[in-house]
Amino acid sequence: MKVSGFTAMSRVLGFLRDILIARYLGSGLLGDAFFSAFRFPNLFRRIFGEGAFNAAFVPMFGRRLEKEGKPEAMKFASNAFSTLLVVLLVVSLIAIPFMEQIMGVVVHGFKPKVEYNMAAAPAQGETRHFSITVDGIKDVYFTLPEASVEKLQGKYSIQNLQFVKGTPRGWLKVFVPEERGEIVPISQVIEEFKSSEKKQAVKKKRDVRPPLENFEFSSSSAGWTIKGDGQAHIRLPKEHRYGWMEGDLVVSPGAAQVAGAEPVPLRLYKNHPDTFALTVKLSQITFCYLLFMALVAHLSGVLNTFKIFGVPAAAPILLNVVFLIGLGVFVAGMKSKMPAHVLAWCVAIAGLLQFLMLFWACRKNGYAIQFRKPVWDSSMKRLFLLMGPGVLAAGIQQINLLVGGVIASFKQGAISWLYYSDRVYQLPLGMIGIALGVVLLPEVTRLVRRDDPRGASESMVRGMELGLLITLPAAVAMIVIPIPIINVLFQRGEFTPDDALQTGMALRGFALGLPGYVLIKVLQPGYFARENTRAPMMMAAVTVVVNIVVSLLLFGPLGHVGIAIATTVAAWVNVALLAAGLKGLVHPGKLFWRKTFLTILASLAMGVIVWFGHQLLGSWFDAVFWKQCIALGLLIGLGMGTYAVLVLALKATSVSELKAGFRRG
Repeated sequence: MKVSGFTAMSRVLGFLRDILIARYLGSGLLGDAFFSAFRFPNLFRRIFGEGAFNAAFVPMFGRRLEKEGKPEAMKFASNAFSTLLVVLLVVSLIAIPFMEQIMGVVVHGFKPKVEYNMAAAPAQGETRHFSITVDGIKDVYFTLPEASVEKLQGKYSIQNLQFVKGTPRGWLKVFVPEERGEIVPISQVIEEFKSSEKKQAVKKKRDVRPPLENFEFSSSSAGWTIKGDGQAHIRLPKEHRYGWMEGDLVVSPGAAQVAGAEPVPLRLYKNHPDTFALTVKLSQITFCYLLFMALVAHLSGVLNTFKIFGVPAAAPILLNVVFLIGLGVFVAGMKSKMPAHVLAWCVAIAGLLQFLMLFWACRKNGYAIQFRKPVWDSSMKRLFLLMGPGVLAAGIQQINLLVGGVIASFKQGAISWLYYSDRVYQLPLGMIGIALGVVLLPEVTRLVRRDDPRGASESMVRGMELGLLITLPAAVAMIVIPIPIINVLFQRGEFTPDDALQTGMALRGFALGLPGYVLIKVLQPGYFARENTRAPMMMAAVTVVVNIVVSLLLFGPLGHVGIAIATTVAAWVNVALLAAGLKGLVHPGKLFWRKTFLTILASLAMGVIVWFGHQLLGSWFDAVFWKQCIALGLLIGLGMGTYAVLVLALKATSVSELKAGFRRG
C-alpha cells in the first residue's frame, strides 16, 4: 500500500505534468525533441529505479546482513556505492561529448533522408535525380546553409518537382517502384492542400497555413529555389495517398565556389530539420539524470532491505513537482521562448534532489553510506556480473520502448504519440506492477534463504492474483475507450484532435500487454532471489528480437500503433518464458486459474457495459471541457462499480482476501 500509494501520487502529478507539456510542446519539433532526450535517461531511471539494480544488489546485501551483520553489510553497500559513482562519472564524461553520435543511432529518423553536396556538382546542364517516400508524412523540408542562400540564387534550381501516388503492397506494406500510380505536379498538390486546409482551419478555429514557406518558383530556370533563412517547407494535404516525392536538382559547377570554399549541402528531411540538433542539446542536459538515478536505486535497495519502502517510493514525486514548477513559473508564467530547455533542466535538477533525499533518509535511519576509495574485490565483480544481465532482464520493457522509438523517429509525431500513451498505461503498471516487484524481491529472497520454497511460491502466486485483479479491467477500459481518455487528459493547446486520435490508438495497442508487463515484474523476483540473472537476460534477448521483428512487420501497415502492439507481443513472450523457467518454484494451482478465468470474465463484461455507456455519452466528448470530464468520470465510475460487483459476485476474490493480501504486503 505504501509503494502503490506514493507511486499513485507520483503518477497523478505526472499526468498533470504531461497535460501541461502537451499544451505547450505538442507533438511537433519541441515535443519530439524533448521526449527523445527525456526517454534516454528515463529509460535508465526505470531500469535502475524499478528493480534492475536491486535485482543484483538486494540479494547480496541481504545475505551479508543476515550472515555477517549490519557493519559488514554497510561496508559492502558503501563500496558498491563508491564504485558505481566512479563508473557512472566516467560513462557520463564520455557520453555527453559524443551525444550527437549516440542520438544518431537512437533517433536516426531525425537525420536528413537525402543529402546532396554541391561541391560534387555534375557538368553544366546535367541533373541529379532524387526520390524519397512520403507515405504518412505531413511535411517535407529542404535546407541550405543560411549564409549560402543569396549567393546560390541562379546557381541551382529544383526542377520537375512532383509527387507519385502509390499503393503499399504485401504484409510489409512497402511501395514497389514498378507499381507507380498517377504523377501529380506540385501545383496540384498545393491546390489540394489549400482546399483541405481551409476546412481544417475552420474546424479547429485557427489561421490558414500556407502550403509553401521559403520556396519560390523561378521562371528563368523553370524550377524552385530556397529563399529566406535557407529552410523551405512543403506541407502536404491531410490523409494524402502519395508514395513518393521526386525531382531533379540542377547545380552549376561554380555553385560551391560562389558560396565559399566549403561545400554547400542541400538536405531533405521528413521531420523538422532542427529536431536532431535540439535533441542532442537537450540530451546533454538530461544525461546527468542517469548518474543520479543509478545512485538513487542503490540507496533505495539499502532502505528496502531494511523494509523502509515509503521514502524510495516517494522520491519520484520530486521529479513531477520540479516539472510543474518549471512549467508553471518559466513556461506559462514567464513565457520562456525555450520551453524544451526549461524542461531538460528540470530533469537534471530533479535527479539531484532525489539523490539528496535518499542519501539523507539513509543517514537519518542509521544506514549511512560512506564515500570511500572503490575496492574492486570479488564481491564487486559478483555484483556487476549479476547486474549486467539483470539490467537487461528487468529493463526489457524499456529497451523494447527504446527500440520502438528508434523506428518511430522515421514518422513525424510518432515519438510524442507513443510517449503520451505510454504515460497513461504506466499508471496501473506503476501502482501495482512495480510496487509488487519492489516488495516481492526482499520477501522472496528472505523465504528462499530460509529454504521455504512453498512460502516463496505462495507470495508470488498471491502477487500474480493481485496484479491481474487490478490490471485486467484497466487494460479492457483502455481498449474500449482510449480516445476519450486521451481527449480529456491532453487535447488542448498544441495537442490537436488528430494527436488525440493517434495517441488513443497507440494506447489501445499498449493496453493489450498491460497484464503481461505486471506479470513480468512479479515473476522476475523468483530468479533474482536466487541470484540468477542470466536466465532472465537470455529470455529478454529473445523478446528484444521478437519486438524488433514484429515492429518492422507492423510499422508499415499500422505505423506507430504497430510499435505498441509489438511491445505487447514481446511482453507476453517474456511472460511465457519466465513462467516456464519457474515451474520448479512457482505452483499456481487450480484455484489461481479459476480466479484468473473469473477475473477475465468480469473484466470483459465490464468492458461491454462501459462501451454502451460511451455510446450514450458520446456527444458529451465533443462538448466543452467540463462536460468531457463529467462524461469520463461517469464512465470510469460505471466501470469500477460494475467490476467490483462482478468480481465479488463471481467470487474471483473477496473483501477478506484483499485485506489479508495488503496486510501481508
